[in-house]
Amino acid sequence: MVIMKFLRILVILFFTDSIFSEKINLDQIIAIAGDGIIMESQFLEAKETYLKNYKAANVDRPLPPEKFLEEQILENLIIQELQIQRAFKAGVRISDQELNESMSLLAANNNLSLVDFKKEIESQGESFEKLREEVKKEMIIARVQRGMVGPKVFISEQELNNFIKSTDGQNLLVIEYKFDQILVKNIEAANKILASLKNGENFETLKENNDQSKQAKEELSWKRVSSIPTLFTNIISEMQLGEFRGPIKSGAGFHILYLKDKRGETVRIEDQVLSRHILVQTSEVRSDSQAEKLIREIKEKLNQGESFEILARLYSDDPGSKLDGGSLGWSSTDNYAPAFKEALDNSEIKNITEPFKSSFGWHIAEVLDRRKEDVSTNLQRNKAYRILFERKFQEQLESTLQEMRSDSFVEIKKRS
Repeated sequence: MVIMKFLRILVILFFTDSIFSEKINLDQIIAIAGDGIIMESQFLEAKETYLKNYKAANVDRPLPPEKFLEEQILENLIIQELQIQRAFKAGVRISDQELNESMSLLAANNNLSLVDFKKEIESQGESFEKLREEVKKEMIIARVQRGMVGPKVFISEQELNNFIKSTDGQNLLVIEYKFDQILVKNIEAANKILASLKNGENFETLKENNDQSKQAKEELSWKRVSSIPTLFTNIISEMQLGEFRGPIKSGAGFHILYLKDKRGETVRIEDQVLSRHILVQTSEVRSDSQAEKLIREIKEKLNQGESFEILARLYSDDPGSKLDGGSLGWSSTDNYAPAFKEALDNSEIKNITEPFKSSFGWHIAEVLDRRKEDVSTNLQRNKAYRILFERKFQEQLESTLQEMRSDSFVEIKKRS
């Protein structure tokens, strides 16, 4: 009986050992990366994901050789693992709120609510929680990369300016211009036209009377820098709306350019007003009714011909404009409080408003002039900077990751 019992134990141990060995073979360690490991199951899942995405993309080129593909997938897993380790050591964390916002954005990009997006993922047999973890991992890695690479990226002012003026930059910034020109044969005629323009004469009238080009009556069209004559490209890209430049010498004569309009994602033409005001505020010694009474008395003084500047210096409670005679300079009315904006928008030029109240107190205001101002420069510079930064970031990222890989302990195991 003792012998039979011993044999049964051996049989159990044999089968248990066989099952355990099979499990190890199914999910073995295939690489050590720094303080972490890469499992066979991770590798197979990454390979499956790559093949699925490749098929979904319907790419019109053959797959890389399998050995090369597997080497690249394993390398990506190693570098990913090293970045996650660096994130852990640096204390990089992604909050639930940040993750939820990213998931909501991902759902919105698919024209779905977050609830419907979750249902859609699960209807395809995928795990929504697993997707959340993948997104979280990507966010962590992105943050680590910004920390490693961002400080190494430098863009000089000259580099930024050169890019904005270049054909490549202008095409990426998607700016189109509508410009006109006057062509004359001698410099004296060109200078005379320029003097007339500076004195406020109409460009179209001067063109009709002086232009010697064959395209005098041609309808103007929108043009990108790539389709503008090279002689004009740098000049046109620097011009403000309504500005004229010249004379510019060419083989045909002397050109005077006039920028009539421009459009694009980074183009903003702003309606601005030149205005001034007098502000009377309430205080511990001045009630609201007393403030209103004072502003009406000031308005009466203005009606009798007293100087706006002097009255502003005497009475205004706005420290920012008081010493400048109430002047607010050129600005869009969108920058002002609602009541102040409404008063300026509805005011005629050089007509002093009736007293009105805003959240700051009681005002009298006057619009001195109106204009359309091209305020595109900052938008263009910001977008140009982002484009250049992304280019340099990607270039620097590749070398930085390779340095990290070289400086880390990595051992690739032989797969069974």
